[in-house]
Amino acid sequence: MRPLLLFGALPICHWAVAFSFNAFDLGFHGIYPRQRFHSFDLEAPVPKIRRWDSRCDYGNILLSPRGKAVPTPGPVMLDAKGNLVWMENKFGQVMNFNVQNYKGQDYMTFWMGIDHAAHSNGSYVLIDSSYEIVHRVYAHGINIFGDLHEFRITPQGTAIMTIYHVHEVDCTDIGLGDSCWINDGLFQEVDIETGDLIFEWRATDHVPLSDVFVKPSYKGGKSEDHSYDFFHINSVDKMDSGDYIISSRYAHAIICISANTGDILWQLGGKNNNFKDMNLATDFSWQHHTTWLGNNTLSLFDNHGNNVFHRLSDYSKGMIIQLDMEDMTATLLKSYAHPDKISTVSQGSVQVIPENGNVLVGFGNSPTYTEFSADGEMLCSAHFGPYLIFEILDFGLVKSYRTFKSAWVGRPKTVPDVKVENGKMYVSWNGATEVAWWRLETAETLDDEFLTVQELEREGFETSFELHDVDRHLRIVALDAARSVMEYSVVVSMTSTSFVSPIPYLNVTFLC
Repeated sequence: MRPLLLFGALPICHWAVAFSFNAFDLGFHGIYPRQRFHSFDLEAPVPKIRRWDSRCDYGNILLSPRGKAVPTPGPVMLDAKGNLVWMENKFGQVMNFNVQNYKGQDYMTFWMGIDHAAHSNGSYVLIDSSYEIVHRVYAHGINIFGDLHEFRITPQGTAIMTIYHVHEVDCTDIGLGDSCWINDGLFQEVDIETGDLIFEWRATDHVPLSDVFVKPSYKGGKSEDHSYDFFHINSVDKMDSGDYIISSRYAHAIICISANTGDILWQLGGKNNNFKDMNLATDFSWQHHTTWLGNNTLSLFDNHGNNVFHRLSDYSKGMIIQLDMEDMTATLLKSYAHPDKISTVSQGSVQVIPENGNVLVGFGNSPTYTEFSADGEMLCSAHFGPYLIFEILDFGLVKSYRTFKSAWVGRPKTVPDVKVENGKMYVSWNGATEVAWWRLETAETLDDEFLTVQELEREGFETSFELHDVDRHLRIVALDAARSVMEYSVVVSMTSTSFVSPIPYLNVTFLC
């Protein structure tokens, strides 16, 4: 009965779009469509690109797919057109996959650990261009662990991270007596090189429990296993002043914290808003991913809801807000909403792409990402789950906490992967971004010189060579744009008993 009610609640325009959907958006390829390869074991998500514009940034898309329909969570890097660049499943649960700069070098960064309800236990990694972990960052304190929501590297070579800490506090002001269990909101700044703690801030030292918009559930606060998540910190950034700016989802507020005293310097939104709203600049709630852009400007992702049952007028959007610290006014410079008015109940991100000023909005619980021009024109849009499923139900069966776009140069220490199958030789090289050409080589014996059979331009993640009357040894060579040799694959021996038919076969891409 519920789905019928939800279908009935959809605006007419959604029904009109539904009738033009293809098999992907009707779910015929599954809740989480994936691409299978011949030479690579893992299955990559297949985004459906609904709109493409040449003005979009050509950086790589960074996702951390998860949800009940995602069989193997892990970091995924796609190119701008949705082709796989790199993915890995050895890290387990991964969140907040990004590329950040540390001491002049780019690193992949993400949280890895155990995701459980409102709090998470884990740590953070920095991975270099050869895909090896070179730094691991931990939170400080007894029973204190890194949280999935935030990990940012500062220009000073430090990292700031969010933390959820379950402990007992006085809950008199919310009617739970002088002692109850809460999930406190913390953040820490840590020196990456030494691991030393630089700064720590705790919400309960500065924010009354009554200042938020979420009340404890029936069992909330009564035990350690049913702690009350009152604040829900989900982002922290460092301002050019050295102070910090955090987002509290449950306070509906962006809060500035003094780096000297830990005191709250000002608050945007929520019950203790300090700014005069000039044009709906404080029209956000349940928000995520606040970023300090400089010049008294910030961005955030406004969820504008926290459950699947909401008014049709409530939809999610990216926001860029200008603050006037003298007159204490807040002005909405621009908002970025999906044309279909997507409402996502949790997660989400906003990234101002430095190379061109475009704005990439990731819709978190809804597997969608959209790129806008700075003035709000939608340029590119894609989703990696059937549109009707997440737009109507939005139960998070497929999702990515945040979505980022970044350039990346990957030079793995592995060799290209190859496989001979059905008259073709397939090749791929997970994470190798500089391959431009593939060369098929052959030799009568392993002692002979290998000779070139054919060169093919790299086509997406996997490329295939036709094999005809082969009865010798084969290998494939990875070449860069200048056709210089990067690496050789293993040698595949083709004996008379494993003769490959010269009949050409179709190169089929399988979706499930």
